[in-house]
Amino acid sequence: MVENTEPGDLLETLNTFFSGFEKIIQKNNVLKVKTIGDCFMCVGGIPGQHKSHAHDVCAAAKDMLQFVDGTNIQQEVMGRPRWELRIGIHSGPVIAGNSGDSFDIWGDAVNIAARMESSGETGKIHITEKTADYLEGQGKLTPRGDIDLKNKGTWSTFFLEDLS
Repeated sequence: MVENTEPGDLLETLNTFFSGFEKIIQKNNVLKVKTIGDCFMCVGGIPGQHKSHAHDVCAAAKDMLQFVDGTNIQQEVMGRPRWELRIGIHSGPVIAGNSGDSFDIWGDAVNIAARMESSGETGKIHITEKTADYLEGQGKLTPRGDIDLKNKGTWSTFFLEDLS
């Protein structure tokens, strides 16, 4: 998308989507970490630990997909390209804090979540077995099967279809 969009249009589009995402995560008790280009990175379960962190993040992800679908209708009317969203989720310990003036998170769980996103499919929420376990039966899952995550080995993963 970046390569084919005028800078002003790109900034307006990013603002539209990221502003929507920020409202969604606030509603779902999820915290924004940062944006990296057209990537929106967020985390559940901090500050403090929440037992519902996996459910919260998955609920935000579902809301984001719905938001993108609705906003894409407006994008098409304005002659702008559709956004295609890929979401990757993993659950695990992170180190969180400020580095300079910026909040950030670090750890293996962050790297695994990034690999889940990059190996996911457009319009789907790709989760690890660990996140699926934390959902405790509250999600309708479709097994994707084992995938090889770069430098992390083989992982059993799922697509989240619905959430109760």
